[in-house]
Amino acid sequence: MALLLGRWREAVGGEGQVVILCGEAGIGKSRIVRGLRDRLVAERYETILFQCSPYHRNTALYPAITYLRQAAGLTGQDSPTMQLQKLDALAIHRGIDDQTTVALLADLLSIHGDAQHPPLNVSSEKRKEMILEALVQQLHRQADRCPTLFIVEDAHWLDPTTMDLLTRIIDRIQPMRVLLTITFRPDFKPVWADYGHVTFLTLSRLPRRQSAELLASMTGGKALPPEVQHTILAKTDGVPLYLEELTKSLLESGLLAETKDSFSLAGPMKDLSIPDSLQALLMERIDRLGPAKEIVQTGATIGREFGYELLRQTVDVTEGELGNALRLLSASGLIFQEGDIPAAKYLFKHALIQDAAYSTLSKKSRRALHARIVDTLERRFAERVKAEPELLAYHHEQAGSIDQAVRYWHLAARRDAAQSADAEALSHFNRTLDLLETLPKSQERQALELELLIARGAPLQTLKGYASDAIEHNYLRARSLAQENPSSERYFLSMWGLWVFHLVRGPLAKACTLAESLVSWASQQQNPDLRIRAHESVGSTYSFLGRFSEARTHLCEAKSLYDPQRHRTQVLPYTQDPGITARIILARTLWIVGEVDEVEILVAEAIAMARELEHPFTLAFTLATASWIYSMLRDTHRTLILTKEAIMLSTKYSFEVPLAWAISFQGWALAEQGNENGLERLVEGLSAAQKTKASLNHTYTLALLAEIHLRSQRVAEGLVAIQQAQELATTQGERCWQAELFRLEGELLLVQSDQSISTAEQCFSQALAIAQDQQAKMLELRAAMSMAKLLRNQGKPGSARGILTSVHSRFSKQGINSDVIEAQKLLEQLSAAS
Repeated sequence: MALLLGRWREAVGGEGQVVILCGEAGIGKSRIVRGLRDRLVAERYETILFQCSPYHRNTALYPAITYLRQAAGLTGQDSPTMQLQKLDALAIHRGIDDQTTVALLADLLSIHGDAQHPPLNVSSEKRKEMILEALVQQLHRQADRCPTLFIVEDAHWLDPTTMDLLTRIIDRIQPMRVLLTITFRPDFKPVWADYGHVTFLTLSRLPRRQSAELLASMTGGKALPPEVQHTILAKTDGVPLYLEELTKSLLESGLLAETKDSFSLAGPMKDLSIPDSLQALLMERIDRLGPAKEIVQTGATIGREFGYELLRQTVDVTEGELGNALRLLSASGLIFQEGDIPAAKYLFKHALIQDAAYSTLSKKSRRALHARIVDTLERRFAERVKAEPELLAYHHEQAGSIDQAVRYWHLAARRDAAQSADAEALSHFNRTLDLLETLPKSQERQALELELLIARGAPLQTLKGYASDAIEHNYLRARSLAQENPSSERYFLSMWGLWVFHLVRGPLAKACTLAESLVSWASQQQNPDLRIRAHESVGSTYSFLGRFSEARTHLCEAKSLYDPQRHRTQVLPYTQDPGITARIILARTLWIVGEVDEVEILVAEAIAMARELEHPFTLAFTLATASWIYSMLRDTHRTLILTKEAIMLSTKYSFEVPLAWAISFQGWALAEQGNENGLERLVEGLSAAQKTKASLNHTYTLALLAEIHLRSQRVAEGLVAIQQAQELATTQGERCWQAELFRLEGELLLVQSDQSISTAEQCFSQALAIAQDQQAKMLELRAAMSMAKLLRNQGKPGSARGILTSVHSRFSKQGINSDVIEAQKLLEQLSAAS
């Protein structure tokens, strides 16, 4: 307590603090937080309470929504107009004068706007980002007005988006007058423990002396019979909740006689019935509640927290009987009451008490209660049903109504996907599919499964990566189901999902077959929107295969068909925008074939479109792949700018593949600038990509690695990198960079020894042949320069000039870049030498 008070004083002084309390259930985490609030009762401060719920661990921002609804005094009976009025009143009280923030809070609370509160016309990802930022800023403003105690209870039930919110707050809390306290059980691993302004406390069981002090506080200082005290201390073993509840149970049992200074046994010690566990004790206490037992059981079935309105509509008792029961429960300390009836909310003192009350119900009774709760919610609480479909899904599932549970889990998944809450969406999709499998087979079930698999693809790719086993399984199953209707759009989508899996993981031959099938399908079905996807897919595949002329044709077609105004909102069920991807891959392809005048224009267009789209994965992908192009252009400055933003964005959203690519190219740029950590960074990115099972573009990254080794004359390491890249080019079919691999191998062999000159010359010849066959003019120019330098060193400047001139002369003035300039200088030197 002294430490908490000290951290509070620091927070009040303007140095925001975080204290995280870890301990097993019943160990006293919440008691410590309540004790702190008791000690601050005479001080002026604001309290924010985020109560996490096991039923809402995949409901985005559930603790924040619940807190804000309570803070604004919103009820189920409020009309949308009344809700907006109450929200406006809360905003005024909190000093929020920005209508955009009010609109964001209304959106978060699912309050429909009016003329004065129009909805924001932004993407779901931008809306999510704006809401999180608004919540952080609101906390900052509140702390400026008044010191704030921010409590997060039971963080082991946090949803991913609230976790993101807390991380942002902790990152920026230091200048705020805020003490953030977070409680959780040991199975939760917080990511904040290493922050300098975070204090980590692990609560152990109380030592015997402190247990005795707690016991004395429970008896008001009156002594218990020694044998009773010994039994209590031994049985509870330092668990505060167990000690409290056991002592309270014994004092209420009538087996202890109270005198002025002490208690004495009213009968033999053997008559004292002491349960063997905290759970058994709590169940026994609940069994003794009489008529209130049904009420506490119903409340436990609703959840850790329950409202009077829902409880009254669910139980079959009079209002008077219900009021009496709730007063008894509050007096017993089993539940806490917040607010006045009928707007009152009730919270179980501890999750273990709720568990115990729920466990006293038979399986049949539980099902019946869950069914009554669902019926009440659907009949009387339409707004809550709409806002919390996962709550309905849970109760339907527990009631045995699996088909209805599937429907509501599906609604929750679709809501999360629309809000870009990918982690929550994926969890709800998985739950829906698991339950769906338990239903009898039918055409309807298969149709719904296919719909779910297609919709799950986007969050699955975003969170697990393009090349994960889960992606392959997802789309293989989808294609199997879609076979019954091969003309349907979902059949196309299932093939597209398998295409992107094989493009990134390989082999490219499979990706090519699938991409060509996509083009054929889109043409046969005369679907203009899916033709864009199909042409972009086959164009990207051809580019990595080294079929650059064909790639350019298809990518230009995708680009020309794409209308940003019409198609920019069609990201889902995909992971990125086809118009942007087509531009990026086209830019890369055009550079390789030597048509460099449009390259940077296309890259700039793609980045601008990605920023306007406000879809984080598309932007991260665009920035990372744009850095491919600038590393090919040898532009280290631009590469570092792009990779820095891509790494920040990919780290924030856990985009593994774009993150790995960006780290690699950042490493190359750093190494080019002479930074000794560059090589290590490049290898780190390459390893990270390999861990995701992605192989796409590894030949290029390994070539960059070999080039760094060449510059450092670490020939053996360079040749190993080339060998690995050549193996990938053979097994995966990624031949787009193969000419450069042979050229670099030749350069490494020249450094190795004079005996390798002949072999090096063969490598340069092979590089030239491959580049010519692929019409890869820029790679042909690089190979020609390497061959020309070798011939010059052999005393053959004329032959060297002839080979280099034959390639260099095919570049127009518009095709000037660093490679062309270097070739021109070499030609001038050769001319002077001859």
